[in-house]
Formats: sequence, C-alpha cells, structure tokens
Amino acid sequence: MILNRDFYESINILEISKSLLGKKLCTNIEGNYCSGYIVETEAYKAPEDKASHAYMNKLTPRTATMFSQAGTAYVYIIYGTFHLFNIITAPEGIPHCILIRAVQPIEGVDIMIGRRGIMSPAHKLTNGPGKFSIAMGINKNLNGTDLTIPDGIWLEEGLPQCKADEIVIGPRVGMSTAGESSNWPFRFRIKDNQWTSKPDKVWYEGF
Repeated sequence: MILNRDFYESINILEISKSLLGKKLCTNIEGNYCSGYIVETEAYKAPEDKASHAYMNKLTPRTATMFSQAGTAYVYIIYGTFHLFNIITAPEGIPHCILIRAVQPIEGVDIMIGRRGIMSPAHKLTNGPGKFSIAMGINKNLNGTDLTIPDGIWLEEGLPQCKADEIVIGPRVGMSTAGESSNWPFRFRIKDNQWTSKPDKVWYEGF
C-alpha cells in the first residue's frame, strides 16, 4: 500500500524519520523497477537548523522544493556528482526534510548492480545516500515528484514498525560547520543492519 500524504504531514520530523525505517522505497525508471527497505534516515528541521539548506527560511531556486507540500521529493546534487534523495515533511511552507541515507535492496538487484558497476560485497551496493541513488536510478529529474503517486518514485508500507530498542540514534554526518546544530541526534538507523552507512559515534538507542 502506498503511503498517503497524511503520513508525511506531521510537524514532528523526528517521529517521521523513525517511522520511515523499514518503509519500502520504489523506483520505476525507464521501465526498470527497483525497491528497497529504508534502513537509515537523517532529519533537517528548518528554519532553526543551521545544517539545513533552508536555514532561516532561505528561499532560492534550489530550496524552493523544500517549501512544497508534504510527500514531495527533494533531490539535489553534491560534489557535482551525487544525487541525494530527501522527503519533504510537515505542512506546506515549513521546510522540513528527511535525507534517506541507505536502503536494503529487495527487487531489481541486478539492475542496481549494473548501475553501480559492482558485484560484491553486496551490502556496499546501497549503504550510503549517493550509492543507493545511483543504484535505484534516482537523479535530479525526480526533484519535486509527488511521492504519493506510483510513478517514477514512491513509498509503500514495508517491514513492521521498528521498536524503540531497534533504532540507533546519533549525530548527522559531516555537520562540523553547522554550529550548535552540528551534534543534534537527528540520524536514525535500524540496529545491526548491514546496509546502513558508516557507524560513527552513537549517542542514543531507543531515543
């Protein structure tokens, strides 16, 4: 079942970030269907979050998508190479977004391997935001896509909701220049899942 807009509209971005763990992310790019369970998320809570592109409600051609209705895809490029996939949450006009950092492949694995150009180890196929975007065919052309419609990219119900003791929470990655926002515990992972990205310092479990 596809996740409807109500799922994304809560103002509580941390709860949504945890609820996304285990949900099924699907893509259908040029007739190539792939899917994977979300195993790692990272929240950005503008306008007060200095790590957010929309800090202080900054509105630019790049950040305009962040002010869209909940359940919209926000895809941007870093280092001129990697396309990072985010989900807009909260009511329209509030620029909250959640970066999807890693997925556990389910369907279309051969397609993912072909896109990545790697064979093994399997857990490194999608264990990072740039890696899984390549594997699943996600690029900036999907920016602004309505995720409640099964066309291009969308989310469905997946695994049972993670219990508190199954979630590992820690600081976001690469946030050393974001002032007091740098160490916020806004990164969520499924405990002991091999497809999550680098296991840096862990702050809390079951937060």
